Amino acid sequence: MLKNRYTLLLGGTALCCLFGSGAMAQQSSGIETVTVTAEKREADLQKVPVAVTALEGGELDSHGIVGFEDLTMQVPSLRFGAGVTGGEHVVTLRGIGSQNTTSGGDSPVAYSVDGVYQGRTTAVDPEFFDISRIEVLHGPQGTLYGRNSVGGSINIITNRPDGEFGAYADAMFGNYSAWTLRGWLNVPLNSGENGPEINARITGVSANRDGYQKNNSTTPGHTSDSDGQDFYLVRGQLDMKFSDDVDFLISGYVTNNDAPVATKLAWGTAPLASQARFVGQTYDPNPRHSSSGFPDRLSQQNNGISGTLTWNLGAATMTSITAYTHGDWHQTNDADSSDLDIAHLNYWTLDSDQFSQEVRFASNPSDSAFSWIAGFFYFNEKVNQGFQYVDTGLNAPFGTGFIFTNGGDIETTSWAPFGQVDFDLSKTSANIPLTVTLGLRYTHDEKKIDDFLNYEIPDFAFVLPLAKVVDKSWSQVTGKFGLAYQASDDTMIYANMSRGYLAGGELVGNFPGVYDPETVMNYETGFKTRFADDRVQLNASAYYTRIRDMQVFVQDITGSRIDNAGKAHVQGVEAELIALPTDALRINASLALTEAKYDEYETIDNRYAAPPPSCTLPGGLCDFKGHRLIQTPDWTVGLGAQYTIETEIGTFTPRADVFFSGDLYFLSANSPMDRQDAYTMANLHLSWTSTDGKWTADAFVNNVGDEDVISNDGLQSNTIGLGYGIDNYTYYPPRTYGLRVGVHM
Repeated sequence: MLKNRYTLLLGGTALCCLFGSGAMAQQSSGIETVTVTAEKREADLQKVPVAVTALEGGELDSHGIVGFEDLTMQVPSLRFGAGVTGGEHVVTLRGIGSQNTTSGGDSPVAYSVDGVYQGRTTAVDPEFFDISRIEVLHGPQGTLYGRNSVGGSINIITNRPDGEFGAYADAMFGNYSAWTLRGWLNVPLNSGENGPEINARITGVSANRDGYQKNNSTTPGHTSDSDGQDFYLVRGQLDMKFSDDVDFLISGYVTNNDAPVATKLAWGTAPLASQARFVGQTYDPNPRHSSSGFPDRLSQQNNGISGTLTWNLGAATMTSITAYTHGDWHQTNDADSSDLDIAHLNYWTLDSDQFSQEVRFASNPSDSAFSWIAGFFYFNEKVNQGFQYVDTGLNAPFGTGFIFTNGGDIETTSWAPFGQVDFDLSKTSANIPLTVTLGLRYTHDEKKIDDFLNYEIPDFAFVLPLAKVVDKSWSQVTGKFGLAYQASDDTMIYANMSRGYLAGGELVGNFPGVYDPETVMNYETGFKTRFADDRVQLNASAYYTRIRDMQVFVQDITGSRIDNAGKAHVQGVEAELIALPTDALRINASLALTEAKYDEYETIDNRYAAPPPSCTLPGGLCDFKGHRLIQTPDWTVGLGAQYTIETEIGTFTPRADVFFSGDLYFLSANSPMDRQDAYTMANLHLSWTSTDGKWTADAFVNNVGDEDVISNDGLQSNTIGLGYGIDNYTYYPPRTYGLRVGVHM
């Protein structure tokens, strides 16, 4: 089916290329060229033989993209979900993601800021501002990005200091008492006439709003800011140009986030027998309402510093990126979403220190048919985690409660040499517009773990202490073989075969807890084309991904574990279109058709303490073969349009975005309870820029239909449901509206 759809897509593009004439072809201006660093060197997006979605800073502003939740409406196959314990993040790309956000886990979608890989998903900032562009690389990036990029890589590139004085500030006010103040200042410090040219830039964000979730609790000490915002960011950069060939950038940042994500335990949807612990409570089905008596609190801080040296050596350019980041995390959470103190997360703490070093050499443009890049990557992370979950035993049989405490230290060390060679046959006597690419990377990962688990039943003075010390290492060779054919100046066709690798690991406080690496083979073909006098751009790809030992996060009664599912596959089609029918009208569209299923996976249905009748394999195991992978709809469509209106008082640009998504599941069991139905979300914006470009304003309404769309779902301890795991949901934001006014200085 997908193959037929892709054939139709290719055929339609060929027709457009053959007959792309008429009114649009007669216009003079076209789609702007976007320069990306997807292959760690600057190149035109349309010349990079990789599936990449690139959004420049101006597009982020005009599309109203201020965070990952907005980004998912613009990038095919990307989904972002808030963690169900109330704050960490789950990123899924092309069907590959993980709920394992603990200190021993790794996200299968790599995330980096200015070339610095971020090991913890808690480092994802909720506010995009002063950004040059965002590049989303689809599929495994096993050569140049390598570590833990089996689903893809998301790269944030901030605006760098330059030689012109400038400043900008804006203020946004909206519903839920929302206000955000943002600004940047760019200052040239030395022109370069005496000593190096030195430029500085400082960026700041302060954002605050009330919670989207209403807490009806009357319990003393309850909190009411879940799904609110209390965030600030300060980023400073100092760029020193010692000569035309040598540049050194120092960048540092501090962020603070004190508003927890709202969770909604859907205990009223459980079987009546599983609601017995909630006696005397009235369930409110409104997903934006809760009655959480135990306080939901979050204190999260991240800071980091990096130095990037770029040195043109003539035949090649050396780039060195040295970085250190630190993160602190402390959270409490009401586990039962009721006034009763049935269960709560007493604390979850995470303290992380990360050091990374990458050095690479890349050949400079020349007449040679060969171009190359070679480098070495080193990464060390030390994380301490503490976790305590308390079931008070309230309304449980015999009044029995328990205290589940775990934690420990994990140190991860990873290193990898890598290289990629491109051979351009158009620069040889053969004069064929074909480039052959070969890339290889060798990765060695080591994880040292010293952790513990204490399981206590106070009523019986029972304590089960467990502890372990683990030292495990894994090594993998990954890489890429690719062909890129430049059919014309405006059309490129490419095919790639690439291998990705997600490191093995250990789940803190889980016994035995060690799980194996996940490996991915991806086969992909696609094209990038412009036609109609550069007024239409269409990029599309079709891929097949084979996954072995897929890491699946499973909640087990009061604990958790990682399964290595035997086999899975993802195949799909992605397409992105930009069209300029007139100079005033701009249209964009995206499409993702995806089949993502397990081919071999036998495990428990963790919703139930005892195996349900549907699990008939020995030991009460279930056969999930044919079940869909989590967080992956079969299809999504994104549509956007904006129209520029020039007036005597400035430029007005109304814009509308609509996102359609098929249904999806959050758990491997694929039950109706962990399913999000197909949904539609729409955003409306009206922007204004003064005639001199100094003043701007943006009025917006996001989620116009006020849809309640589940962001994520995980099961709470099935002791709360007396042997039945109750769904614990997080949601995307409701309808929000506001006005942002800015000034350039």
